[in-house]
Amino acid sequence: MKTNKKSIFKTMISVSGIVVFAKILGFIKQIVTANAFGATLQTDLISISEGLMSNIDFLLVQTLATAFVPIYIHIKTNNPENSKKFVSNVIKFFLLVTTIIAIIVTVTGPIISKILAPSYSSELTSELTSYVRIFAPTVIIIVEIAVFNALLKANESFIPGELIGVNQSLILIALVLIIGEKIGPDTIVVAFYTYAVFNLLFLMCFSNKYWHIERGNPFKDPDIRRMLTMMGPLILGYSVVFVNQQVDKIIVSGLGEGIITAMGYAAVLANFINTFVASICGVLFTYITKSVAEKNNKAAADLVTQSMIQMGTALLPISILTLMNANDIVTIAFGRGKFDLTAVGNCSLALAGYSFMFVPYSIREIFSRFQYAYGDTKKPMMNSTIAIGFNVVFSIVLSMWLGVLGVALATSLSVLLCGLLNIVTSQKRNSYLDMKQVVKTIPRWLIGIVICIAVSIIGQRALVDIHVLLRFIITTIVALILYCIVNYSTIKTLVKEIIHK
Repeated sequence: MKTNKKSIFKTMISVSGIVVFAKILGFIKQIVTANAFGATLQTDLISISEGLMSNIDFLLVQTLATAFVPIYIHIKTNNPENSKKFVSNVIKFFLLVTTIIAIIVTVTGPIISKILAPSYSSELTSELTSYVRIFAPTVIIIVEIAVFNALLKANESFIPGELIGVNQSLILIALVLIIGEKIGPDTIVVAFYTYAVFNLLFLMCFSNKYWHIERGNPFKDPDIRRMLTMMGPLILGYSVVFVNQQVDKIIVSGLGEGIITAMGYAAVLANFINTFVASICGVLFTYITKSVAEKNNKAAADLVTQSMIQMGTALLPISILTLMNANDIVTIAFGRGKFDLTAVGNCSLALAGYSFMFVPYSIREIFSRFQYAYGDTKKPMMNSTIAIGFNVVFSIVLSMWLGVLGVALATSLSVLLCGLLNIVTSQKRNSYLDMKQVVKTIPRWLIGIVICIAVSIIGQRALVDIHVLLRFIITTIVALILYCIVNYSTIKTLVKEIIHK
């Protein structure tokens, strides 16, 4: 057990390092893009159409990864010679499915465009349709990337999958600098295709010893049918997420020019944290699944509980400091070039709304994967559906009063609801799950929250005349030092493990 914990922790540290590096490059990428193209109507059109493909990608990638890993591990453990045949059938099956999806999106482009932005004129709808059709084939490449990424994770090789973010950022930065001035925002389209193809070849090379294409009909493979059975509830659950994201964009598209782009940049900043959380949970999922497969329910429950406490302790100050200093963060990241004061203001409001999401997002991801390890995809799907229904209603209501802030805040609240529902259903699945340790930590969390809020307010007022970057650094350092003192016992354990490992 000690060896297993050591292996998990080392993997998490390695993955965390790559994620941090990738997200730093991602920040640089967004700074370069914002500076070059700003937040305009054309960037809105590209954002909407690219977002459609990203949502389809999210739908298929999340369901595929969640269903693929436990089935592949089971096959490899009990019948290793069939593992490559299963992978071959998965590759062929999704190649066919995504080709059909790409054709449907291309043919129905005008209808999709009108649904995505109902407030647009016929001329703008026509332009949006062109971009939707341009992006349609990328779903084929993206889902095959997901297959090879899931294959690597199932074999406990996590680093290559995290490196694709590094590749993406480097390619986009290079193309913006080389051809950005000549072709404008369309550089984003060229870059999307370039890094998608590169990353597919990249992961195929890293995973080559785990797969090869074999003859056979994937539709006759019983393991494919098992995977599809498991994916069914997942697809329904993530489809609701897909619908919710589109509803948000429909609402925001009617709030003014450039707001979709500004909200997208806020999401990029928020996703710096969420991507980190998702990567850690991806690592945990593999080890939780192994504990469950070995019928060691207590080990699985302990891993989940401790992960929740440590991630909650780490994410709370980040959430509060982001909320209180959203304008400074956006100004530092994007406030230059063509990204004007209006874009900074809209982006700041959206980031403030998203800042409430960080801790709930970690809770939702940890406990949904905990249930997936038991092969239960129905309860997380139902929880997600309830939460998204809540999100759609509140996005509409809150946008009337708070605009883009209301839309982002509704998303955070729905994630919180889903996380709480996942805890309840997880406890029914595994009786060893005990929230008493988490409850004992809450008073220290609350004191830390008050400290971060107070330091941020004082910093904004007392340091108003100094440069925004220096003000943010001083405020953050002071707040984090005081927060760490209050939460010393939890942080001490985490830091000791990091130094030791």
